[in-house]
Amino acid sequence: MLDYAWKNINKRIGRSTLTVIGVTLMITLIITITGIVHSQKETMHQHASAGAGKIHIQPRLSGDSYPANGVDLAEEKVVEIFALITDNIQTDLSIKVVFFAIEPPPYPTNPPAVLLAGIEAGKEDAFTGSVANDISPIRGVEFFAESEANLPVIMGQAAAEFYNSNLQPGDSLEILGTDFTIAGVLDHSADQIVNNALIVRLEDAQTLLDKEGFVSSLLLTQARVGDDKQIINAIRSSYPEMSIVDNNTIRRNLDEGIKVFEALINVISLVVITGATLLIMTVTLITVKERTREIGVFRALGAPSHTIIVSILWEIFILSSLGSMLGGIISGLVMRFALDQNIFDLNHILKFMPLAIGMTLVSGLIPALQISRIEPVLSLRHE
Repeated sequence: MLDYAWKNINKRIGRSTLTVIGVTLMITLIITITGIVHSQKETMHQHASAGAGKIHIQPRLSGDSYPANGVDLAEEKVVEIFALITDNIQTDLSIKVVFFAIEPPPYPTNPPAVLLAGIEAGKEDAFTGSVANDISPIRGVEFFAESEANLPVIMGQAAAEFYNSNLQPGDSLEILGTDFTIAGVLDHSADQIVNNALIVRLEDAQTLLDKEGFVSSLLLTQARVGDDKQIINAIRSSYPEMSIVDNNTIRRNLDEGIKVFEALINVISLVVITGATLLIMTVTLITVKERTREIGVFRALGAPSHTIIVSILWEIFILSSLGSMLGGIISGLVMRFALDQNIFDLNHILKFMPLAIGMTLVSGLIPALQISRIEPVLSLRHE
């Protein structure tokens, strides 16, 4: 039956090629779009986990998103808030921050692709999380004090790759029309905000953005496990106009964002699968109709119905396997090289192979059953 299936594939090479192309396109689209969702979910959860123990205080009109984007916070207010919660925070890891999105996010639920972050000199690790997350520079330095540059900038890994992966300490980088000197490039961080950041001194960011005396938010690190509740209650009581963003808020926002994105992707996947199923079913139906007389001869010679069905399913299995392999290869290349970031995941690709093969077999089963039930006499009369 396998040899017979191969002969029929070669005999009808045009329609066989069309079936393979249909399966290839289906598996490529499904793997790629679901791969994007899977990658974004993983990145988001890593980002939320990296922010564990951090509390962000920002004006309510900035919303509850992180990084803050909107109304600025006067530094006089910052001093008052710090005084209120001094006993519950690690002062050396609690900082004022200025944020500005330089490049928009590559996907709707992502943080900005390049983010300017103004950080207080001497407290860089409060933002990078270098102690907790074991982040260190792969080139240059991690702290502004270790650089002799007049306007130093420390780059996250993704930000460095966005501009030029070969950038070295001492090179010049233009940020919003001003030349900064690269002091260091950080290793990869689980926190996507840090990865995408151009970290400059707070006062340099304020001057660059004309925001002297203002910051975007406060980044607080609790002194002890459980102090977050006291911090949040104290600020809500004394400063109801402030928005408090903690790890739970970030995770909730990310989950809500990915649900919308995922729903859209599911609709697209359903349309792709439906279209591919109809294509395969139509091609298979046309193919078996053309073989009605041939199948009638087999039936007249005593071939049982299940033998006819198996021979047709063998053809479909071969074509779907070829299409699935090609789709897996193409989708892998797309996720590795064609997107803004490398989201290649071999396990994610492999788990969709049975889906494509199973779907095409089911699509071909209906035409196979239909043709196998035709009476031999009627089949032999078919022109």
